[in-house]
Amino acid sequence: MIRAVLFDLDDTLFDHRRSARAALAEVHERHAAALDFAAFERHHGIYLEEMHLEVLAGRIGLDDARRERFRKVFLALGVTLDAVKVDAVASAYRSGYMVNRRALDGAAALLTALRSHARIVIVTNNLLDEQQDKLEYCGLAPLVDALVASGEVGVSKPDPAIFRIALDRAGVAASEAVMVGDSWTSDVVGARGAGIRAVWFNPERAPKPADAAAVMEIHALAPPDEIVPLLLDGIGVR
Repeated sequence: MIRAVLFDLDDTLFDHRRSARAALAEVHERHAAALDFAAFERHHGIYLEEMHLEVLAGRIGLDDARRERFRKVFLALGVTLDAVKVDAVASAYRSGYMVNRRALDGAAALLTALRSHARIVIVTNNLLDEQQDKLEYCGLAPLVDALVASGEVGVSKPDPAIFRIALDRAGVAASEAVMVGDSWTSDVVGARGAGIRAVWFNPERAPKPADAAAVMEIHALAPPDEIVPLLLDGIGVR
């Protein structure tokens, strides 16, 4: 019997990709209109991931990481920004991101439907305050029983240790939990390494790795009456 459903947050329940792209488009329009947007977005993705790892490692603060990220993005495209301009760009991105935060379609309804059957635990590679704020803003916080953030516990997915912390907080064994996430490596491989059944959230319908036929996948969070049995009982595939 499944007694806890573990979820990734960014791009599984929370639409980080949409928020980031909307914020980046605003920055491009206001500060980088002469630059090709596709190249701007591509370099931003590279440095976003690079600086995110630095933040998680505690080597740089979130605000400083954002400034350094945009300094590197512009430099890679042949533009040198002074400190004032870096601050302005980073501030514009942050403002744009915050106002464009949204839960993914179906997230709230799915969590609501699941809560009468199982505990809901978020397992995320990010800072605790940042993820708490997203849940509150999107109205998902009342539907979540526990939040396990790598920035708080000092270990990140796919390390099985973070999943074991989530199991402890839910008060369940690995056999009584299922993990749902969009990252094959972090969420699926990580959960399976901890002995937890994993369901891949794959809205882009990317191909599975060759050796992963046994892993179920879902392509949307709705309708809940179809997704809930899959998560709790392993019935069907969407």
